[in-house]
Parts: sequence; C-alpha cells; structure tokens
Amino acid sequence: MAAIADPTSFKTIAYPKSLARRLGLTGFGRWWLRELAAAMPARLRTAIERRRARPVLAFDGNRATLWRPSTSGRMQMSKVARLALDGDAQAVAATGRAALAPLVRAANGAPAPIIVTLSPRASLRKTLTLPMALEDHLHQSLAYDLDRHTPFKPEELYFDAVIVDRDGAHNTLRVDLAAARRALVDTILRQAESFGARVIGVTVDAPATAAASRINLLPEDRRPAASGAARWQIVLPAALLVVGAIAALLLPIWHKRDEAIALVQMSDIAHQRASVSDALRTELERRISDYNFALERKYAFPGAVQVLDDVTRILPDDTWLTQLELHTMRGKDAQREMTLRGESANAGRLVALLEDSKLFTQAAPRSPTTKIQPGPGEIFDVSAHLAPQPPPTAMPLDLTAPIVGSPPATPARSPPASSPPAAPGPAVTGAGAAAAAAAGAKPAASTAANPPAPAGSASALPGAAVPPTAAPTAPTRRAVIPGSAAPARPAVPVEQPAAPAAPAPAADSNEGFGPKPPEEAQ
Repeated sequence: MAAIADPTSFKTIAYPKSLARRLGLTGFGRWWLRELAAAMPARLRTAIERRRARPVLAFDGNRATLWRPSTSGRMQMSKVARLALDGDAQAVAATGRAALAPLVRAANGAPAPIIVTLSPRASLRKTLTLPMALEDHLHQSLAYDLDRHTPFKPEELYFDAVIVDRDGAHNTLRVDLAAARRALVDTILRQAESFGARVIGVTVDAPATAAASRINLLPEDRRPAASGAARWQIVLPAALLVVGAIAALLLPIWHKRDEAIALVQMSDIAHQRASVSDALRTELERRISDYNFALERKYAFPGAVQVLDDVTRILPDDTWLTQLELHTMRGKDAQREMTLRGESANAGRLVALLEDSKLFTQAAPRSPTTKIQPGPGEIFDVSAHLAPQPPPTAMPLDLTAPIVGSPPATPARSPPASSPPAAPGPAVTGAGAAAAAAAGAKPAASTAANPPAPAGSASALPGAAVPPTAAPTAPTRRAVIPGSAAPARPAVPVEQPAAPAAPAPAADSNEGFGPKPPEEAQ
C-alpha cells in the first residue's frame, strides 16, 4: 500500500488503531474470529471460507495459472487452466478470455473479480524489527526509508507492510514488508484486465492462501471501493452479534431481577404474616396473663381456711387465740403475714411449732410474753410469714373447645311414644281435690301416660292420691355443654288447653286451715 499523503485522513485512520493499542485490544478481533472459526461446525466453516474465496491468477514468468476454489468437499484451491503469455497478444488475450468465461458468466457478464499473485522472483519480501512508536505511521516511515531496505527508489515500487507480532517487553514490532516494481505490476494488471478480469488485490503469497493474505500491492486508486451492500454485509452481522452478546449478558440479569423482586414480595408477605402472628401471640399472652393473674394471686399463698386448719392442728390444747389476722405486706415482693394473739401455758414453744409447719416461715414474737397473774398462762403476740406456694399445674389451651355462653345445639325432637291405657287412679278428696282444682289439673286417661309429679307439688301431699293430669307431655329440650354431665333437672311439661274443671266437692268449715286436730275430728 502506498504511503498516505493526506495527514488528516491518516490521523483519522490511525486514531482507532492507537486507541485499541492503548486499551490493550490490539489483535483481539483476529483472535476472536480465529476462536469462533474453531468453534464452528466444519460444514459451516467450509461454507464461509468458500464464500470468501476468490479465483486466483498466478503469474510466474511467461505463463499464468488460474486457480478456483473447489465446489464440494473441503475448501481448497484447484488448478483450472494454464495460460502461455508469450506469443501473439491477441491470441493470448483470447485464450485468457476463454479460461475466464465461466467466471464472467457467474458474475452475470461483469468482469470477474480475481486476485493476482506474484512469484517470489518478481517480488521482494523482508521481515523488519521496528520501534513500537512507528506503528501509527508505519507506511509513512517505510516510504521515507524504503531505499535502505530495497535496491530501488521508493517511486519505482509498490509496497505494503503488515504487523506480524508485538513485543511489549522490548517495545518493538515485527513487520512483514513486501514490494514489487511498478512497471511489472502495471503490465500484469493490464494483461489480467484483457482476459476480462477485475483485479481486486495483488499479493505475494501462494494461491492457496492468497484469499486470506493481508498484503495487497494494488495501488489505492485502483482498489475497488467497498459498496454499501458489502459494508452492510459486515456491519449488520456485527451489529446482530453485538446485540446478541448484550442480550446474553442482560437476560440473566433481568431474570435475576425478576426473581429478586418476587423474593422481596414473598419476604414482605411473610413479614406481614409474621407481624400478624406476633400481634396475635402478644394478645394471647396478654389475655392468658390477665386470666392467670387472679389465679396466681389466689394460689400464691395458702388460703385462709388452710391457714386456719393448720393453726388449729399445730397449736397445743392449752393454747387459745383471742385474735388471728392475715394481711398483705407492702413492698417490692408481695408477702402475706399472719399475726396470732392469745394465751398459752408455754408461749415460747409456739415459734418452734410454727417453724415446723410447711405453711409458715420467719416465725418470731412481736412483743415479750406477759405472765398472767394469777395463773400459769402467758399472753403472747407472734407473727409469721406465709410460705409461697408453687403455682398450680398449667393446663393446655384447647382452641377447639366450644365458647362458654354460646347457644347449644338443638337436638332433634322425637314423637311421644304411645303407651297402653291403664286403669284410672283413685279419686282425690278433701284438700287434695281442692289443690288439684286450684292447680288446673284434669282427669287423665291413664297413669302410665302421666308420670308422678315431683315432690313438693300439690299432688305429692301426704296422704293424697295422685291427681289426674293433662295429656302426655312432649319431650323436654335441654342445653348440655359438651364434656360435662347433663344436669338433673325435672322436665317441664308443655301446657295444654285446660278442660272445664269438675266442680269441687263442698269443703268443710276447716278448709284453708289444714286438717282438723284429732280431737275435733272425733
């Protein structure tokens, strides 16, 4: 490639290269493409290589050889035709057009794009070691110093140079320099164009590797400009590749974000439920504490009856009390104190007796004993603390038990059982008849259908017969709390319409005052 004359355009082209070098991305593209090609399937890689391959016209002395990529199997270049370049120019041109005719037809009549290769005898190739500072102006520097590397003047040569390797430790570059005489290259280009070809590159590599060669000795003004379609063929796949890479990086992050949001929502719901559970637990503990407060206060110390029973049991027979007091002492810890005042034959042993009891502690006299004159007794005043009692055993809370005070379930009512008729009972006379009439009773059809009235009623008076009652009564509904015994309460008969009562017999003059005394009855 000839030296770039326009410094502005050179800076524009060199700036991305210098930026990539500063970022450490030099050679990254070639490495990446090489790794991608190694990871591709063989058939796909072969198809891509075949699409990028171009026919090669190799010039060597007075003959030229046409190479074409194979159309099947592994990608490789094969010889198609040999052309002799010495002889009549028109005959050589006709032979060349005949050899390139299939390529022209494949290009729809347009000149066939080919790559021209030069033989090693017609070119110069050299590997140079240059400072890394010349990388941005490599072609300009070589153009100024080309006469020192070749036996020709710079204006007599077409040259190109590519960087093969970089040595960061020594800050040097390994450069591959290739050059050929302009007169020879121009002659070969005219001859190739006379065959109906369009030269897109001139290289010094072998035909098998000419398509992948980075060296191009074709002048800048004769190189084909990249069309918009060709540019899009590179830009669009690259853009799709970049978009795919970004999507491959962002999609997992997006999924993790959705999972994190879902987990946060689940955590919030669980936190709310835990708060509700804590509130319910706190309320339950508060209610249990309120419920147990009275029981704890009640059972914290022995009851008054228990204290009185124990005092009665432990005091000797020669001791009696004139005063017994139980009161709660004020202070940080609730304590109950008992005070005993009375007389005893031996008041000194009362403290020991109280200490031996399991209900009292810290027994001590409140004042000195006083001798009773005359007599053997002593007046004492003793106090003792009630020993704290362990709380009663806690019972588990049964949440499935029915609530106290809730309406009971109504059992099904069964029809009254029919009973066989029985003989009528004896008539009621005297006060029994009056009581039956006052109660509104009626004669019954049978005694079996009318059970006896409970004790204390008018029909249960001493010496009175069972009065006739109403029709059979219906079953009685009772409220029974589950888990408890049914209360023993008499059934209340259902009221029936009262029938006209029979006229009561005339009562004697003692009616309303009870039965007559035996003397009056006689």
